[in-house]
Amino acid sequence: MSDKIKVLFKLTYPIIDVTQGVKMSTKFWEILLVDNDILLHRLIDDSINDLVLFGKKVKVLHAHNASEAKHLIAKYNDIAITFIDISLAMPNSGLELVNYIRSTLHNLDMRLIIIDSDDAPRLIDEVIEHYDINDFRDRQSLETQELFPTLRATIKQYQQFKDLRESKNAIYKKMTTNQITGLPNRLKLSERLGTDGKKSLILIDIDDFSIINNNKGFQFGDEVLQVFSKFLTHQYAKYAQIFHLEVDKFAILCFNKHVSYLERQISKIKDVISKNIFIVNHEKIHLTATVGIVLDDYGNILQKAEFALKEARLYGKNNVKKYSNDLNILRTIHNNSIWTERIREALAEKRVHAYFQPIQNIQTNQIQKYETLVRIEYQDKIYSPFHFLNAARYSGQLFEIFKLMLKEACKKTLDTSYGFTINVSDYDLKHPRFVQTVTHMLEKYQVDPQRITFEILENNSISTHTEIQKTLNILHDYGCKLAIDDFGAECSNFGQLNNLNIDFIKIDGSYIKDILENRNSQVVAKTILDFAHQKNIPVIAEYVHSKEVYEYVKAMGVDYAQGYEVAQPQPFI
Repeated sequence: MSDKIKVLFKLTYPIIDVTQGVKMSTKFWEILLVDNDILLHRLIDDSINDLVLFGKKVKVLHAHNASEAKHLIAKYNDIAITFIDISLAMPNSGLELVNYIRSTLHNLDMRLIIIDSDDAPRLIDEVIEHYDINDFRDRQSLETQELFPTLRATIKQYQQFKDLRESKNAIYKKMTTNQITGLPNRLKLSERLGTDGKKSLILIDIDDFSIINNNKGFQFGDEVLQVFSKFLTHQYAKYAQIFHLEVDKFAILCFNKHVSYLERQISKIKDVISKNIFIVNHEKIHLTATVGIVLDDYGNILQKAEFALKEARLYGKNNVKKYSNDLNILRTIHNNSIWTERIREALAEKRVHAYFQPIQNIQTNQIQKYETLVRIEYQDKIYSPFHFLNAARYSGQLFEIFKLMLKEACKKTLDTSYGFTINVSDYDLKHPRFVQTVTHMLEKYQVDPQRITFEILENNSISTHTEIQKTLNILHDYGCKLAIDDFGAECSNFGQLNNLNIDFIKIDGSYIKDILENRNSQVVAKTILDFAHQKNIPVIAEYVHSKEVYEYVKAMGVDYAQGYEVAQPQPFI
């Protein structure tokens, strides 16, 4: 390898692709010829004059040196192929142009073909691979009929590269954009929060949004969100980026150079919202919001803002709370940070395991199905989701865990006759590839969809999220069964049974574990049971931990029992 090539090879920077926004020309395939041989330029022009490939004309751009080539590359941003004389005016100047395209412009799409000549230096394989040089052609081959198949094959390759990139860009945009408002979503916010430097984050949660949906309908609710998003954009986009995280939750992200202005505005945010008149479908409405704020901070910004918002809710609606370094909050954030890395390592090292707990038909005393439960092995100990579920959610690893549990349940259907249930969160259901993942997995293992039940974990209510409800109904139409987990706790409500095709209801374990002595638990459990049976929905009691509790829920008329009295979760069946 010559000294100049060695220098070029060693001093190149890591290639980072920034061409993702460039779209193909609809009229021409642009081909750049960089060579100081004027006769070759004329010959190429004559050879491909009026040539049409894949529905577009081939247009040749001519450069006689690297400087002219750089000018043309700057002017035409969709050059499919560049033929480069490796020597040009002096040895290695062609390679310097290759280095400019790949390392300075970070252009990975353009197909590069080196024109070889007798006096040119021979490039070693590591240099060829490093610069992604796509082909070599000697000068003679460009002067013969070999030029046409070279153009055709290379343009086809370029077209495939661009089509693949545009497809990836479309998927990425869908994954990072809220489908109702068009604003970037939680995933995009997580990406932005991953950059260096202090930031300020405001979480805005519209008060009583579920009432709007219930009284006015989901279509009107979506229009409210669209109007509200435009309001936030108009008010704050001058110095911050606006995100739509969940149904009624928005975020304003401000980098530290605007903190002084932001600090002057935060005390006004809830008042600005409450005093504004929103026009939705020619109707005037008023909104209030609860706000959580983190100012000029770094590290776990979103978690801190979530904690501030949670505390603001404790004081009622239309309140603002700024994050403070409370010891309990810091302990939770620290625990999430630790488990985020443990989860990542466990997934990579196959230490995320599926355990199975039986669900027994109380009337027949037969096990009919098993719940698939995630466990993580760490330092020879097995940990339940209690330790890591929040960390998985905050770090964006929850969907990976869901996919693994679904896979393990499907595999178990191959050698057993039981049905299997898998927990699914609102986070999973909002993933753009959720339905595709489920159908692919069931088809791969040839699983009858009726043997799979998805237990909906409602840490955030799905009753106001139309897209999630559509997804669940698609699953039900496909043949899968649906169950509402922990019914009676937190976000669960009877209203959503009218919007979803629910096959099972699980009474929250907090009402079962003390049902023998707690009158309130007895009343709640009986109310859920009666309501479900009136709608012909079977009921499962979880946390059945003793013979006495088992007999009590059996006498109540509960259909299925799950808990330590039946069996503990095990990694085998």
